[in-house]
Amino acid sequence: MARFDPQELEKFWREQNPRRRALRARIDEMRLPCAVAIENLSKEMNLGNLIRTANAFLCGEIVLIGSEAFDATGSGQIHRFERMRHFPDGDAFEAYARQAGYTIIAVEIGGRAELLPRFRHPQKPLFVLGSELYGLSDELTARADRQVMIPQYGLIPCLNVNVSCSIVLYDYVTRVHPELAPAPVEGAKYKLDPGSGQSG
Repeated sequence: MARFDPQELEKFWREQNPRRRALRARIDEMRLPCAVAIENLSKEMNLGNLIRTANAFLCGEIVLIGSEAFDATGSGQIHRFERMRHFPDGDAFEAYARQAGYTIIAVEIGGRAELLPRFRHPQKPLFVLGSELYGLSDELTARADRQVMIPQYGLIPCLNVNVSCSIVLYDYVTRVHPELAPAPVEGAKYKLDPGSGQSG
């Protein structure tokens, strides 16, 4: 288990070789004007996997609200390449989101939620997801500008939080940024980094 530590991350990048620093700069140039916020996830593996998802869809940043623990193995260590922030509570989170110009969107099942296929994404969305057991808190849901939910048709009452995040980000990227070309393919994998798999 790891915790978000900006000082440790800064030290890590000071010690990296030029190829890795150049790759991080390249990713930063490609990032989209969207973000994902996570409130108190109780399963560190889910948060690690969600960080991978955010990277796959070029999220501008990942915001942790409350809990800051995650499984670094689940993230494939990609968390080191991400832009991450941590806020202890909803007040601090909302103050930052408003200052940064985000539209806060609660990804949560509910009466006021818009169905994702009909949802018109704002210019700078910040998608907020909640814990696996309890969903997004009433407090953060109330702070959101809008609410969206993924339509379901079977017996399962809700989706895994990382699955929900993946679907919402895929919808956002493909509908709002259709001009984006996918990363190059090698075999059965995407390979953005020509040196991935090499030492260093």
